Amino acid sequence: MALSSIIRIYRARLRVRRVLVQELLAVLGLAVGVALLFASQVASTSLDHSVSQLSRDLVGNMQLQLQARGPQGFDKQLLSRVRRIPGVEQALPVLEEQADVIGPHGRESVELLGAAPSFAHSGGELLRHFSAEKLAHQQALALPAPVAKAIGAESLLPIEIQVGTHISSTLLGATLQEGDIGELVNSPVAIAPVGYAEQLSGTIGRVTRIFVRTEPGREAQVRAALTRLAAGRLNVEPADFDSTLFAKAAAPANQAAELFSAISALVGFMFAFNAMLITARLRRDLIGELRRHGATRWMTIDTLLFDALILGVLGCILGLMLGDLASIALFHSNPGYLSYAFPVGSRRVVTWQSVAVAVGAGMLAACIGVLVPLRSVLARPLRRSPVGGRAPGQDDGTTRRWMAARIAGGLACLAVTTIILGSHPAGAILGSVTLVIALLLLLEPLLDGVVAGFDRASRSLRSAATGLAVIELRTPATRARSLAIAATGAIAVFGSVAIQGAHGNLQQGLDRTATDMNRVTDVWVSAAGSANTLGTTPFAIGSAARLDRLPGVRSLSIYRGGFLDIGDRRAWVIAPPSSSPAPVPSSQLLKGSLALANARLRAGGWAVISQAIANERHLRIGDSFTLPSPLPTVFRVAALSTNVGWPPGAVILNSADYARAWGSSEASAYNIALRPGVSPARGAVEVRRALGSNSGLTVQTARGRELEWRASSRDGLSRLSQISALVLIAAALAMAGAMAAMIWQRRPQLAYLKRQGYRRGVLWRALIYESGLLLVAGCAIGAVFGLYGQLLLSHALERVTGFPVVFSVGALVALRSVALVSVAAAAIVAVPGYMAAGVTASVNPG
Repeated sequence: MALSSIIRIYRARLRVRRVLVQELLAVLGLAVGVALLFASQVASTSLDHSVSQLSRDLVGNMQLQLQARGPQGFDKQLLSRVRRIPGVEQALPVLEEQADVIGPHGRESVELLGAAPSFAHSGGELLRHFSAEKLAHQQALALPAPVAKAIGAESLLPIEIQVGTHISSTLLGATLQEGDIGELVNSPVAIAPVGYAEQLSGTIGRVTRIFVRTEPGREAQVRAALTRLAAGRLNVEPADFDSTLFAKAAAPANQAAELFSAISALVGFMFAFNAMLITARLRRDLIGELRRHGATRWMTIDTLLFDALILGVLGCILGLMLGDLASIALFHSNPGYLSYAFPVGSRRVVTWQSVAVAVGAGMLAACIGVLVPLRSVLARPLRRSPVGGRAPGQDDGTTRRWMAARIAGGLACLAVTTIILGSHPAGAILGSVTLVIALLLLLEPLLDGVVAGFDRASRSLRSAATGLAVIELRTPATRARSLAIAATGAIAVFGSVAIQGAHGNLQQGLDRTATDMNRVTDVWVSAAGSANTLGTTPFAIGSAARLDRLPGVRSLSIYRGGFLDIGDRRAWVIAPPSSSPAPVPSSQLLKGSLALANARLRAGGWAVISQAIANERHLRIGDSFTLPSPLPTVFRVAALSTNVGWPPGAVILNSADYARAWGSSEASAYNIALRPGVSPARGAVEVRRALGSNSGLTVQTARGRELEWRASSRDGLSRLSQISALVLIAAALAMAGAMAAMIWQRRPQLAYLKRQGYRRGVLWRALIYESGLLLVAGCAIGAVFGLYGQLLLSHALERVTGFPVVFSVGALVALRSVALVSVAAAAIVAVPGYMAAGVTASVNPG
């Protein structure tokens, strides 16, 4: 059939208001699915970009780096020895320190970057707009505009910066706009000349890295010379190695988000597909009209595919717009706890792949949704009438066999999901696909059972409304529409329950970690600043003796900790004092004896390491390994643990062993136990008063520090929360479109029933009963399958993230999701349903 003829047919159909309205509702349903797909894809691409770009735009054309293993750095005089290595074309020092900038309106954590003047020419875009003279002589900081705005600072006005406990007054010399440093304007950095940065951090004559550019073809030779110079106490890595470290650190959170995004994409695809199913009756009418005018089967398919193209294009355009708005409103790449070890920005990144996946899935759903429900109609000989009803030869026996095949297929899919759960939880995406297929295959027989039960229960009422509802639900001509609405509710609740339930289990595990790690003492004292939530910033212990003599203090012990690069993992090293009541939290132990592990840690020379680190290094309990600390030290493995909530993994030592391996007596925190009768709040006030306001230390009760940890972990899992929220929003929109389409389609039939003498109230109640049955049955079935999906996703999250997960059944989540979707749909159908029931008996079906 010629394209012009297809277009004429399509335009003629759109002049019929009933067709136009239903097509628009199908576009809305398709758009909801595309929006969900697009927004969830954006969520998984934004976080890595900021760190990788910052690393790339700092190092420029440098190839190698010599890196310190601790915040103390190394002697700057090593630079001259690096420059004398044959093959070194250029070597430039950099000082990096975690810091807080403090302005009139608050404080923000940043990465203090002290760069040499030559970086203005040899580095990347971050420093290119500075002149070498500025970097050599400027006695001020440069801050990205968002950071300056957050603390209420303006150019050429004084601010403060805190590095560890060292607080300095300085000048905000420049506020960097996007035109200065491009996309890096969203990175939390503070830039200063390297000499001035040494003064601000109190590390005169020390740097943390030396970046190296080699002569062509001599990189391997220079790397070997740098390794000899490092003498096992410094790291020699590629210049952009921070990108590799961050990719490993962000991988668990990204994998969890990708897992949730995949489930959301599946839900979005089903929303789009179900939106098309609701208009299946329109397509049947179109096929009948075309065949009566002599159209061949391929002419009919061409016409239907043109329908799918128009609906798909409009749905994808609207869906991308809605998805973009949703990703702006909901999906913020909040770095959470990862910002403690990396300068993570918050830029939203939209890639062409995200657009392609959403558009491709939307167009696929449109084509399948148009053709699949009509496959039996298209297969009939041309002389047959395409009216609704059973296909030729489809007797009750065939119907029963078809239903039995659906049930068998659904049970087989459930069996596959169960096998994946038991043997390979990391394959949760495949398991979720088979679980959704099982849901769809079993939905029809389960819905039939609910309708049959309602029919028997309502007979005693002798209500015309219930009878009309049952008849409509059992009518073959409207079967596809009824199943599409029930499936929309089922898929919506399935996605919501599975995602929210698994997210809740993961969050409970991290909350338990926060409790176990912080309730080991009454009061914590550590360097101020949100970047030090994990207690990784060292400070001198000069105030320890004074605090230990306070009247309310029973004892004071030294806690130490920090970050250490172990291979391509920036691990968290935790070093509680030997006097700690629980050096190894019981909730974190995976393999080994808790009592023996605690005894070994207190004795010294032993370490508890995360399972992920042990697997990479092929370590078992009892094995010896060398910790690549500033002073490499041999430890034995006492037990294996989770990653203690830090994605790259953790190592637990005792405090004395940490001091030996780092060659420093500095503390990362004081653990203060109070005398009996002294409350934590009162003890914290006493300690705070003794320290004074200018100490640079913050005092927290165990409960206060625990709450800060919990808030941090919620920030780190914010993308999972955002995806959960988006699924619920999409569910409400999808149900709105489905219910509106159903009500609109019923108008001609309601007019016919009006002519048969049925009153408006009876028709309205029939609509309520019909809608309620479809929604409650669909949502309840989706909730049951969603609980199974929650179990599957929870095991997958434990496997791919290494986080501690609490396994529980989210019954309350399921009930809440069922209630929200059902109430929203009831509200949607009540008023429009009452208006539709008031249709005049003379309304024209067209």
